[in-house]
Amino acid sequence: MENQEPDTTFKENVTILGIITRKINQLPEAERKLLEHGSIYVELNAVLPGLIANSLFLCILNMTQVHIAADLPVAEIPFLIVHVFYRSFVNLSLN
Repeated sequence: MENQEPDTTFKENVTILGIITRKINQLPEAERKLLEHGSIYVELNAVLPGLIANSLFLCILNMTQVHIAADLPVAEIPFLIVHVFYRSFVNLSLN
């Protein structure tokens, strides 16, 4: 690793990104759209278990009037966190 020139690592990364880009462009249109808009599916999968657990918890405690106020943070925080991580790790790494 010490004898390796910095340009070779950059060239390897460029060729790997080129290969990934070429493979993505070879995908059918439906699968390409799924890859581009996949964050929505992942976000909903992060939100739904939280909403279900929160709803069951509120039913156990017999709370009837705080559903919206209690569901908002349980739904919004996982949605935003997954959105940021998906965009940064998947979409930006492929661009």
